[in-house]
Amino acid sequence: MNHRYASALVVLASAAALLVAECGSSSASPRLTASNPTVSTKAGSARTTSTAWKPCHLPAGYKHFFKLDSAKKVHGKTVVRVTPQTCKVNTENDEDVVYTPSGAARSLGFASGASVKVLRDTTTVKVAPKWLVDHELTNTPYFHYRVNGQNQITAMQEIYHP
Repeated sequence: MNHRYASALVVLASAAALLVAECGSSSASPRLTASNPTVSTKAGSARTTSTAWKPCHLPAGYKHFFKLDSAKKVHGKTVVRVTPQTCKVNTENDEDVVYTPSGAARSLGFASGASVKVLRDTTTVKVAPKWLVDHELTNTPYFHYRVNGQNQITAMQEIYHP
């Protein structure tokens, strides 16, 4: 019987710690250094996303990071120019994230029904791939993405940085 109460207390304490961490943490617009191929993002005021931010974490089903260099229409289809990236977190400050190019820039098209999510302030919104052609990203040009067997993007999601 005491074991059940102890387990319940552990769960409640964990939930309280998570709530304090979420409410007491901070975020602001990321600072990007475009002239340097290695980009560091840092910040500082209240985080308001609905999911916990985990630096350099790939959500289930995503296996890669890239920097979105550009987007355009080619023969009626949206094509993006991307640079593959690696991601590293400063162990002393998990809000200091560094992206480094890991390969040559390349062009990728979208699979039919591809999912594209971008940040609007700190909220993720779904857009059509063609939206990328005429709109400027207000946050970061870094995305998680996945491709199918034909090397077409099936899903991409802009990465939130506090």
